[in-house]
Amino acid sequence: MNSAVHAVQVEKLHLFPCLTHGHTSALDQLSRAFAETQPAAVLISENKSNASYLIDHFVDDIDSEVAAARITKPSRDAVAGMRDVVQAFGLDTKDMSLAGLENTLTSFLSDQKQRCRRTIICFEEVQDKARWVLYRVRRLVELETKGDFGLMVILSGRPGLNELLVKPAFDLIRTHAGRRIVPGPFTLDETRAYISREVEAAGFADIGQVFEFDAVTLIHEVCSGIHDSIDTLCCDCIQLTDEVDARRISTNLVKKADKLLRRNLVARHSPAGVGSMRVNGARFPEGRLIARRNGEVVREQALNHGHILIGRGEQCDIAVDSPVVSRHHALVVDSLAGVGLVDLGSKNGTFVDGRRIERHVLQNGDLITVGDSTITYFAGDDRRG
Repeated sequence: MNSAVHAVQVEKLHLFPCLTHGHTSALDQLSRAFAETQPAAVLISENKSNASYLIDHFVDDIDSEVAAARITKPSRDAVAGMRDVVQAFGLDTKDMSLAGLENTLTSFLSDQKQRCRRTIICFEEVQDKARWVLYRVRRLVELETKGDFGLMVILSGRPGLNELLVKPAFDLIRTHAGRRIVPGPFTLDETRAYISREVEAAGFADIGQVFEFDAVTLIHEVCSGIHDSIDTLCCDCIQLTDEVDARRISTNLVKKADKLLRRNLVARHSPAGVGSMRVNGARFPEGRLIARRNGEVVREQALNHGHILIGRGEQCDIAVDSPVVSRHHALVVDSLAGVGLVDLGSKNGTFVDGRRIERHVLQNGDLITVGDSTITYFAGDDRRG
């Protein structure tokens, strides 16, 4: 085993040493929202460090007279959370009730307005915080739309935040936040530069000592330029060098690592007790999935392999080339109990006949919607009702 290659695994990223194209696009959107006095903005990122890095740059570039508070940790309840917000502006919160804290914050915002100064409050990792955060943010946005404090609230989180915001109670936030801000993926050059910096941080002179040129290209394509996916796949490739005694990571090794990742993904999301397509010699009746985009049939997939992976990744059985589709978006599982559809924590959701689902037992004729594509399920003869 080339132990020097294996050492790269433990050298984790120095996060983002430079702004990528995706970062600058997201920063432009944040800056435009602030300049247009938008009361709220929603930043969605697959990675916590990515979002924090963006907010760092955004706040650093704002005029020094703008007061900015960042709430990065979860609070046990609304009182503790509002105390964190008020304290972040350097205000005294001793023995204050929730009403007192809210009045103090409102007075501060009014004073900022009197001084013709703007205010920013950033709530980070909102999907992990109690729902009180969104109720308080809704109130702040409501006050801003009526009183014009010059306030912008930034809600930052991972895709789970989308699921919270779709609730009717938060219509006001969605209306005034405009389009979600989602940092774009790496370009191929950025993927290569990113991996190169990792390799150099581990003490190598050149990326070519660890990765074959085409292997990096394949990693970028398989991961669709997504930072977390690149990290995971690179680490798995390096782990495999132990097994195959490779001196460098090749395209074949990348393919093997990606195949193992997919296999583990299927194992994690398959319903309990579901095995391969053949159980005790019995063969399941064949059903079919017909995928369409813009009304045109783009793929017909027989359910004769047990599991069908749907997503943006090129290795998916049904690949949907769309930026609103996750790399591993959904999984169809063929078992003795029926044909199940599982959403794999996708960013924008999986829908059956217009209803968002997490798990669903497919019925003949069900229409699955993934991004801007539709997939119709046709049951085999033995499963038609």
